[in-house]
This record gives sequence, C-alpha cells and structure tokens, in this order.
Amino acid sequence: MRFWQRNATVGRKTLLTTLTPRFLEAIAYLTVMGLGLGTYLTSVDGVDYIAFIAPGVAASTVMFGAIIETTYNSFVRIHIRRVYEAAITTPLSVQDVVVGEYLWASTRSLAYGVIFLAVMAGFGLVASPVVLLAIPVMALGAMVFAALGMVYTAFVSNIEHFNIFYTAVLTPMFLFGGVFFPFGDLPRWAEAIGWCLPLSHLVAALRDLSLGHQDLGTLGHVGVLAAIGVAVFPIPLVRLGTALRR
Repeated sequence: MRFWQRNATVGRKTLLTTLTPRFLEAIAYLTVMGLGLGTYLTSVDGVDYIAFIAPGVAASTVMFGAIIETTYNSFVRIHIRRVYEAAITTPLSVQDVVVGEYLWASTRSLAYGVIFLAVMAGFGLVASPVVLLAIPVMALGAMVFAALGMVYTAFVSNIEHFNIFYTAVLTPMFLFGGVFFPFGDLPRWAEAIGWCLPLSHLVAALRDLSLGHQDLGTLGHVGVLAAIGVAVFPIPLVRLGTALRR
C-alpha cells in the first residue's frame, strides 16, 4: 500500500492528461465501430451491435490501462528513474514494490472501466442493474493484465522491446478477443484460440452482465481470469527480486 500511495501521489498530478486520451480512444472505437459498422450490421445474437461491442470496448480499456502502466511506466521506474532501487532501500521489499505496482495499475485501469461503464449507462447500453457486478470483475481483469504486463517487463532490458509485445500480442488479442464479433461462427480451431486469450473471458463476462444474461458460464469466465491471475502473479516477484538484488 505504501508503494501504491507513492504512485498515486505522483499519478494524481497527471491524472487528467493520462485519463482523457484513453477515455476518448474508447469512445472513438465505440462511435466508429458502433455507429459506422452498426449501420450495416444492425444486430448480433439478437442484440443491437453497439450494445454488443460496448462491453468489449470497456474490457479492452481496462486491459490497455493496466498493461500500459506495468510496461512502459514500470520500465521507466525500474531502469531509468531507479525508483525500485530507491524503494527497496527502505523497509519495503521487492515483493512489496511489485504488488504496489499491480495495485496502482489496477486502480488506474479500473477508473477507466468505471467511467466507460457510466457512459454506457448514459447511452442506454446497460440492460440490468446487475451490471454493477461488472465493477469487481473489471477489478479482477485489471489485476490479471497488470500482472501480465509486469511479466514481460521483468524480462526485458530495452524499452524498444515493448514494440514487439504491443504489435505481436496486444493488438491481435484486441482484434481477436471477441470485442467486435462473436466466436460462434468461427472455425473450431479459431474459436479455441480465441478462448485461450484472457481478454476474451473478460469481454464475455462483462457482456453477460451488461446485457443481463449472466449464468454459470459467466462464473466460468471469471474463474478462468482468476486462474490466469494466480498463475502469473508470482512470476515478476521472483524475477525482479533476483534482478534487483544483483
């Protein structure tokens, strides 16, 4: 919590400039894809297309918000500003610092998601009050993607390496994560690949909650996210612990 507090103290000074672009980008995707493509593809699975993609855009906003914080921003704190080295000279351990990064990245990306959820409600894209359960689900997704971003950061030594991660991993996951189309009509091999992506499960869970279609499948998607989080959570703690003690 102390390292979260440190990041929050620094981050609040630039909150508006960091929050606004991410928010406007999500609104742009919703507008362009929903109102543009939505004029040709009016409904998907019996749902208005714009209502179908809105939860997916919210999920992608959470994903990008968390990963940007634990990739580029964390890399700068580790290798350029040496914030981690300074922090571990205090009673904080490396593990304290890394978990503080997770918490701060999750806080920022959850703020993005909640604001976007409010915009969805304002546009009438929320079908049930049960959508409030989307907030803890987004918090879980934010933590998972924060940890995934930190896994990559823990193993790179050059900031240019993030170009590979964003181009080869994040962009395909965004385009193939169920944000803009359902998996049902895809070939089985493509559907299987799609469900291997963590974003797909966050999208599906948020879509169920926003449309009022929640069932045991929704719990299954949340369970998969939790399992991924448990698997990747400790990796940066061990890796950075070793690297920073050298």
